Order: sequence, then C-alpha cells, then structure tokens
Amino acid sequence: MKLDVALGLPITERAEELRTLIAKHQVVVIAGETGSGKTTQLPKLALLAGAKRVVHTQPRRIAARSVAKRIASECEVELGGEVGYAVRFDDQSTLSTQIRVVTDGLLLSELAHDADLTRYDTVIIDEAHERSLAIDFLLGYLARLVERRADLRVIITSATIDVDRFAQLFSTTQRKVPIVEV
Repeated sequence: MKLDVALGLPITERAEELRTLIAKHQVVVIAGETGSGKTTQLPKLALLAGAKRVVHTQPRRIAARSVAKRIASECEVELGGEVGYAVRFDDQSTLSTQIRVVTDGLLLSELAHDADLTRYDTVIIDEAHERSLAIDFLLGYLARLVERRADLRVIITSATIDVDRFAQLFSTTQRKVPIVEV
C-alpha cells in the first residue's frame, strides 16, 4: 500500500512533525480548515507512525464512503481491502483492513460489542467541531478508554474552534496533549 502524503496540501508541510507527534503521544489534536488535507492524509500518517489498524470516523454515511474511496485511490489499493468503510447496512471492509472509515454512530455501536475497541490501535475522530451527541459520547468514552489502553492512539481533528477544550478533555498530569494547526 502506497502511503505517500499528497503534495500541495497545507498538511504536507507539517507531515513529518505530525507523524512524530502521533508516534510519541497517545492523543493529538489537529486543527485546520476544510481542504487542508486532514481527513485524507492523517490515516496514512498514522500508519507511517506505526499504527496497524486505524478507525476513522465521519459524521455522515456519504462522507465515510467518499473518504474511504479517496484514501484507497491515493494508496493505490482496491476499496474494501487495506482501505475500506462501514456504514449502516453496508460494510466494505475485512478483518485485515488497515484503514476503516466509519460513521460516528457505527463506532458507537461497535462499543456495545467491544468496549475496549480491541480491533483498532488508532482512533481518528474527524470533524469533532460538528458536536453531535455521538461525537460528544465518543470523546468522553475515549478519554476514559485511553486510561485503560496505553497502546491506543487517539487523533482528534477539528476546524480551528474548540481545540483547547478537546485537548483539556484528554490531558492529565502525566499526559500533555499537543495541538497542531495546519
């Protein structure tokens, strides 16, 4: 699978820094405007930082499908293999899928069957600024889950609003959460 970071995006300038932060920190908050490349490039950066299985949330089904299709195309793999998606009534992924794009609601339903999200080593909560009940619940749950799972990485992306609040939610005396703006 090709994991090159796409050129010409604002995130490209910070790609190496982001890869390092993802590798070193359990939680990272990334802020940036629409079109900066956060959604399509962060799953690849997570894999480059050592992740094996990434789940990447999107607020809507159409977004989950189109993001997965775009990432698969950039990685030069067939959709449904190393890169896939799962939305209600449509799962185009396998147990060996490395990047799985899902809706916030689908990840919530996975928690009912696997409270520790053992299927994944990295969770990307994308578009966190959209503040739905699903996102709020996931963020609160993940803030507790990272205490139980030292191996779990969490990446939160947002527009440039509320990033400090997201970082505060996950910060402890032992864990500082870096905020990166792209």
